Amino acid sequence: MTHAVDDTQDARRPRQPLVIVAIAVLVIAAVLAVVVFVIDRNTPAAEAVPATVPVPIRVAHVPDGTKIGVVVTLGDGEGSEWDEAAQGALVAERRLTLGGTDVEIVTRNDGGSAGGGERAVQALVDSGVSGIVVASSGAHVSGALEAAADAGVPVVLPYAPSGSDSWSTAPSSASMTAAMEQALRGATSPLLVDLGGGAPSGLEVAHVITADDAADDIALATTVAERTGAATAAASATPAAGAEPEEAPAPVDSDAVVVSGPAARQGAFVAALQSADVTVPVVLTPQATSPAFGTALADANGSLSGTFVSAGVATDDARALTSDEQGRAMSAFLGGVRVLADDADAQNLTDDQPFSAVAWAADSRSHDAVVALVRAVGAARSDAPAEVSDALSALRLDAGDGIAGPALDFRQQQALRADATVLAASAQRLGLRPASAEPTASLVWFQDSTAR
Repeated sequence: MTHAVDDTQDARRPRQPLVIVAIAVLVIAAVLAVVVFVIDRNTPAAEAVPATVPVPIRVAHVPDGTKIGVVVTLGDGEGSEWDEAAQGALVAERRLTLGGTDVEIVTRNDGGSAGGGERAVQALVDSGVSGIVVASSGAHVSGALEAAADAGVPVVLPYAPSGSDSWSTAPSSASMTAAMEQALRGATSPLLVDLGGGAPSGLEVAHVITADDAADDIALATTVAERTGAATAAASATPAAGAEPEEAPAPVDSDAVVVSGPAARQGAFVAALQSADVTVPVVLTPQATSPAFGTALADANGSLSGTFVSAGVATDDARALTSDEQGRAMSAFLGGVRVLADDADAQNLTDDQPFSAVAWAADSRSHDAVVALVRAVGAARSDAPAEVSDALSALRLDAGDGIAGPALDFRQQQALRADATVLAASAQRLGLRPASAEPTASLVWFQDSTAR
């Protein structure tokens, strides 16, 4: 009854105000719909980057059983900072396998010496490789290059300049020098701390400190702090009564620091610079972009959250955050890393650790070097080294060919045509690689957009 009475009363009320309200609501809704439509049309949609490039790499006409050699430097010798980065070669092998291309990676250790490089290459030649990736750097790689040239086997260097009979996918020395000069941000009196890497080719510095392996990093960092003005206030303080007079501090004569040397030495020394509160720009040579730098920095109780600047080409994980062609290609590479890390039977290059333990460090540059050699095998339709070398010398590759980094043109020995830029590093985990069972001191290097 009550319900019937309420209906009757509503029916008798004036309807005009309700009609007006309803029309107003419809108008507002229509306006909102138009606004949302316009916003949607003018806001780029988030692109599902990983889905646009397949993880498998397909290369036609590659003979079954094709072998690609990889030379690494184990231990703490010259070039050993690239040992973990070289694991990217295995990612290329797995992606090719997923694409139906049968390729085997064969690894040898050069021990950080020219003679070791010669022996490593000879062993690879005897095993029947079609090409070799020398995943090391430094003067000692000349031994491997000479042995490969004598055997007529093509060599790709992802971390070092090319020799007379090899190809390099690293930036040219001239562009590296230009990028390091840019990283110094107009400094007029830079101080080079040479920890064993020598002076970067063509880079002008005002002062040089040379330190051997036995140098005390803390004392050395204190000297750098004095010469850059970071320790001036502390040094000028009045000594306590009865205290022994201290030696006069070094003169303030430097407005920036360049650190040159193996990645492990750079990492330990940068930790000392952090403790000494050095505030002028500190520029690191490209060895610091290897995984070994972050590990050494953490081992020396340095902070991974510091400011780190070097030079090179953006080939690290941060590239996958962009939606351009190279970003999608990097995402596919990282997909390959995850696939291989999920395989409980997959081992590292030297078969002494599961790949999952080194997945955090596997590098796209070693991956691209392997892909290039296999593409050359396919172009030659042969695994004979001489024919592969000829095919490689006419090869041009980009993201559509399965490489994760910038385009490569092997018609010239300096195959990477992109110029080096200023790189900065971040300790922020991007979540693009599989989680490691053990904590890792990893840094992600990316192009520094603030450098001009």
